[in-house]
Amino acid sequence: MEILIKRKTNPVKSIITYALTIIAVICLFFGLIGYLTLMLVGIVLALAAYFSRLNAYVEFEYLYLSNELSIDRILAKSKRKRMAEFNLQRMEVLAPVNSHHLDSYRNKRCKAYDFASGQEDSRPYVLIYSGETEMSKVKLDMPEELLKAIRDMAPRKVFTD
Repeated sequence: MEILIKRKTNPVKSIITYALTIIAVICLFFGLIGYLTLMLVGIVLALAAYFSRLNAYVEFEYLYLSNELSIDRILAKSKRKRMAEFNLQRMEVLAPVNSHHLDSYRNKRCKAYDFASGQEDSRPYVLIYSGETEMSKVKLDMPEELLKAIRDMAPRKVFTD
């Protein structure tokens, strides 16, 4: 099962990306006329605009297959990177962010991951995962079909209250 979650776009990052692009084009134009320093500044700003654009538009792809949950990050619909892989046989609990089932894990030292969309209308869940060396808290958006599939695999570890 594949699910694509689009992260909320930060408007400040979008404005910075557009501003960097415009300034880079202006500097490159004047650099072509004869100002070598502005050409170098324009190249640096163009690179900064490129990386800013990549990080402004982020999507996560959840891939659930045979008790494995893989999470990929997609930058600007062009670059993909595997962020994490979880064997759900080692899952401790999966519950909504403010659930009382997570109370015993609130003060434990865990590596925190945030793969949620950040949208106001989403209902994020927290997956507590016991890895080989450390525990992890993973914040995810859980569509109904993924939640149902995980609940069918481990009904005593998944809570929806």
